[in-house]
Amino acid sequence: MSNDSVESGPQMIVYENRVEFIREDGGHEVYREGTQTEEARERYESIKSELEEGYLKDRINQVIDSESDVSVDASQEQLDNIDAIVDAITSEKGRALSGLLCNQLTIKSIAPEQSVRLHKGSRSSAHFSWKEGLSMRTIDSNYIAPTLRDYDLLRVNRDGVMMTRSLAENYPYSRFYKANIRGAQEEWADILSAVESENGPDPEELLDYLLLSFYNRGERAQEAYESVLSLVDEVVERGVTQRDATRIITEHVTRSAHAARIFEVALHSLFQVKEDNSGLPLGYELKPLTQMRSANKKHGNIGDLEVVAKDTEGRRHIKEAWDAKYGLRDLATEIREVGDKLSNHPETEVVGLITSKPVEANYDEIIQRIESKHDVDFQLIDVDAFVRVQFEDHGDHLSPEEWIVAYAESLCQKRRDRAPIDEPTRQWVESLAELLQFDR
Repeated sequence: MSNDSVESGPQMIVYENRVEFIREDGGHEVYREGTQTEEARERYESIKSELEEGYLKDRINQVIDSESDVSVDASQEQLDNIDAIVDAITSEKGRALSGLLCNQLTIKSIAPEQSVRLHKGSRSSAHFSWKEGLSMRTIDSNYIAPTLRDYDLLRVNRDGVMMTRSLAENYPYSRFYKANIRGAQEEWADILSAVESENGPDPEELLDYLLLSFYNRGERAQEAYESVLSLVDEVVERGVTQRDATRIITEHVTRSAHAARIFEVALHSLFQVKEDNSGLPLGYELKPLTQMRSANKKHGNIGDLEVVAKDTEGRRHIKEAWDAKYGLRDLATEIREVGDKLSNHPETEVVGLITSKPVEANYDEIIQRIESKHDVDFQLIDVDAFVRVQFEDHGDHLSPEEWIVAYAESLCQKRRDRAPIDEPTRQWVESLAELLQFDR
């Protein structure tokens, strides 16, 4: 083969008994046809055994538990690819590709040495087979599809996605795959190339994020979101005062699991409304909500709400920072920790803790030391007082109706550019629907 053919880009070459991939770097991968090897058969049996023991169910239960300390350590590019695949699901397309990816990531998580390009494997010479392949159709129909159906994560038929004719071609899965797969095929191919590369991402991390995405943004989730947003519209049409909005939102926070996190969402959504109505200082913006399950969570933050500007070199300058504190834990320590963070951002003008309940103890001495050291206005304020002051001082830029809408849309994954919530939100949304129905 000439150098010109390699330099023209990655290629797939089909021979009588094998397929070769030529990579951009000149390297190549060879996939041979033939009856399944003993090693491949052993991997297949091991994967089935793990699934029979509940591997996929355990992963689902962990990622959809809002109290579970799950982190996702993957590149933003890979997470964006998964987002694109899930967001492409409609009633007509995208399900098969999403289900296929779930198959592949599950198999790769259990048996990293197994190529998930090779979706056919048999000990019988009467059937087409890859020597190192396995029957993904059997794994899907017996284990993956039933589990996704049981949890209502992906609505596929009982036989699974691998019965789809376009997924049954006798080629390795890749960007060269001949059949036209409906959905985000390019993003799927990018993920597949990554997990099959020598130093690729951890497939289990990607599997967790995919399962969470099914739970948060799949068809069942969208139905729950449409229901609660319809109820929010009814509330808005009736008219809402600042006290009404505060009562509804704080009551929902109180009755929700993992209330500390949802308390952050509630306050952040209030500032989203302020930003939407030009209520922030000129040249400043609201920093997106921190993703709590990302590997670099809380990196460099002073608070959960930050009004920031960036200089020409991309450095973040904080004008105002607020930390949401649900429950009255050791506030003296919390205050000192915020004070310590100011050393990295001496430009900060206003900083504070917003508590879920009124504070009875006196922390004036600690706060005064921080203010004198950093030349900052440090405030300790409960949520009712904070919201009241925001509406009093910024009434032209705040609307109680818009606050409820922003809060609900953030929980419904509709504002991921500003509120990229990567915890399971469906339970929060369903409990908000119950509250709004009762409040009619």
